Amino acid sequence: MTGNKKNRSLLKAFKRYRERYIISGKKPNSSKFFPEILYRTMKLEGEKITKKEAKALFR
Repeated sequence: MTGNKKNRSLLKAFKRYRERYIISGKKPNSSKFFPEILYRTMKLEGEKITKKEAKALFR
């Protein structure tokens, strides 16, 4: 059952992405997401980091 919920949420997220960026022709600003990607990756690896620290690295 949990796999089904995950698939449903992934499909919903992709549909939103497709409507926002692919159909409209806009491109996402990827540099805006770099601090969040870094924060989540370091958290997964067990590092101690805050969102403020991650944002400060990209200023």
